[in-house]
Amino acid sequence: MAEKETGSRRFGAFEGVFIPTFLSIVGVILFLRLGYVVGGAGLFGTVAIILLTISVTLATGLSLSSIASNIRIGAGGAYSIVTKTLGLEIGGSIGIPLYLAQAFSVALYIFGFSEAWQFVFPEHSITMIALLTFAVIFLVTYIKTDFAVKVQGGIFALICLALLVIFMGASVDGGELSVPLVRSGGPPFWTLFAIFFPAATGLMSGIGLSGELTDPKRQIPKGIIYGLLVTTLIYLAMTFVLSYSATPEQLIENSLIMTEISIFPELVVVGVLAATFSSALTMLIAAPRVLQALAEKSILPKKEFLSKKSGKGEPRNAIGLTALLIIPLLLLGSLDFVAQVLTMFFLITYASINLSVFIEQQLSIRSFRPTFRTPKIVPLYGFLASLAIMFVVNPYAGIVATVSVLAIYIALSKKPIEREHGDVRSGLFRALSEWAAEKTRRLPESSRHVWKPNLLVPVTTDKTLIGDFPLIKSIAYPHGRTTVLGLQLEDEDSIPEVEDVEEERKLEEVPETIDKFEDDKIFATYSTIDAKDYTNSIIVSMEAIQSQVFAPNILFLPYKPGGILDEDLDEMVEAAEENYCGLTLLDKDENVRLGTEGDIHVWISPKALEDDLFERRYYDLSLLIAYSIKSNWNGKIHLWMVVDNENEGAEAEKYLKKLVYEARFPSSTEINVIKGKFKETLKEAPAGDLHIIPFERSDIDSINEIGKIEGKSYLFVHDSTKESILA
Repeated sequence: MAEKETGSRRFGAFEGVFIPTFLSIVGVILFLRLGYVVGGAGLFGTVAIILLTISVTLATGLSLSSIASNIRIGAGGAYSIVTKTLGLEIGGSIGIPLYLAQAFSVALYIFGFSEAWQFVFPEHSITMIALLTFAVIFLVTYIKTDFAVKVQGGIFALICLALLVIFMGASVDGGELSVPLVRSGGPPFWTLFAIFFPAATGLMSGIGLSGELTDPKRQIPKGIIYGLLVTTLIYLAMTFVLSYSATPEQLIENSLIMTEISIFPELVVVGVLAATFSSALTMLIAAPRVLQALAEKSILPKKEFLSKKSGKGEPRNAIGLTALLIIPLLLLGSLDFVAQVLTMFFLITYASINLSVFIEQQLSIRSFRPTFRTPKIVPLYGFLASLAIMFVVNPYAGIVATVSVLAIYIALSKKPIEREHGDVRSGLFRALSEWAAEKTRRLPESSRHVWKPNLLVPVTTDKTLIGDFPLIKSIAYPHGRTTVLGLQLEDEDSIPEVEDVEEERKLEEVPETIDKFEDDKIFATYSTIDAKDYTNSIIVSMEAIQSQVFAPNILFLPYKPGGILDEDLDEMVEAAEENYCGLTLLDKDENVRLGTEGDIHVWISPKALEDDLFERRYYDLSLLIAYSIKSNWNGKIHLWMVVDNENEGAEAEKYLKKLVYEARFPSSTEINVIKGKFKETLKEAPAGDLHIIPFERSDIDSINEIGKIEGKSYLFVHDSTKESILA
């Protein structure tokens, strides 16, 4: 409604899309550089350059048409399209260079106008011509875009007349070809291609008024496709005219050779001036609208100032700032390398547009229903060809442009940006995940080699999760995952007493704790379930969630001696074994807690000596967790084994040293082999920060007794058999 009131949507396909596209393509390259290309490459060589250029431009134009017919495009043209598809960060990283490219292109076209003017009036200063020309273009644009569009209509008619007098003056019937089909010995093919390709950047002008079209979904495809087809035919026809009308030397040396061919040379000169003037005008109309759109989404500072529009919908503040940027460029007078970098920016924009369409096509999402459809090969070709041409034309400029876009993207990724809608990135990653999941199911099981901690954390109260957060984080960081399961139970008597202080069972603060996991770069999810009792809800949840590809591999439970009945714990261990899920029981001492978060003590039973180190172990998960925690704490790992006699002690020390070596544990790992009784040794051992005790199902009876040894925090760990410390 606001747009209707300001009258901002008022142009049709012809004046809003076709004419800007036509004028930007049929411009300085056609009148001042096509002869040089024909003279250097020959007839077939030039046709190849034109067709290669138009193939990329047409692919991008078809992609633009497809995506424009699927979404409501706002102001900003290509920026708006990329943003709504790939997100504000990528859209901004493309939009900023696109804006600069369009703004700098104004200066380039004005220099072309100045050179043509100086050809007629050689005594005039080129700098003065450029500044005065820009002043006229700026006033036309600033006063009213409607007026600028009307001016473009007159320029369009003038250029058509200039082309007509050239074709009328050409004589190809019965004549002989003046240039070879393919010329050798002249400028290299890719050098000529680089000279010609800027003509293709006019495509961006065709959608520069996207926010001011009455029906973009229909008008952009129609205007772009007709614009590209007509201009391509003009370039091909002019190539044949030049090939029959002048020698290669004449074409290379005389940039205004078309004046000698035409029946009205003065009109051709006027046409050249009009073409360069119109191209500059078109870009000065488009660039501020990209700037205004960037500011409107808070990608640029001074949002209120730069995004402001006049009562008629004109972004006058953005136009003024763009003018301040262009004037110094006109005074500098040399933009050779910058011009090549700008061409790279346009190519990156082309690549992004084609990639946007290709991604949406590949995702097969129902929201992508363009009324203008294009085969998948078209955007794929446009994407790959744009990238290839970047580095063929000028590798250094391509690198500068690519690095610039990446730098802007990284900066925007760190900036808080308000989003009014989503984009397809989540769908893309979901599709990749689905593809990976499908491939994973078909491959042999390899969890031992790619093991990462993936914790399932059932909680009945906020306090439990908040209290256990530091240890969960130390286990999961940096590449682990956490699934928090909020249990809302009918039978509260089934909840184990893991806290000494009774409290109301609340889960309201759990989402805030999940956010803390995300802030610490740990992927975390949260859901709640209503269930009857504690043990059954955990078992059922674990069984249900194991069907996932990225199923949790550690069930993390709080624990207190006697807090969970032995028969309930036995059921959970049995369910964990059946679902190949590890199980950990955290018993924190009220006073020690996690101490200084330094030393980790792992207690390995001497019964491990009965088995071959490489065949069977029951402590793999314990050591993997110890290693994960140590990576996040400022301490070291202590391996303990309590034996009955001296002979067994020597064997134990040898075993543990071999274990440390084969497991690639840090050299700081300390080995402790003690002769005595386990409980007495544990009681006398340093308090430490965490004591990890591996256990098997047959050891459940002894867990409560160990937990009664005060002054230490324990983590009892049961293997899933799907992990390996030696992998």
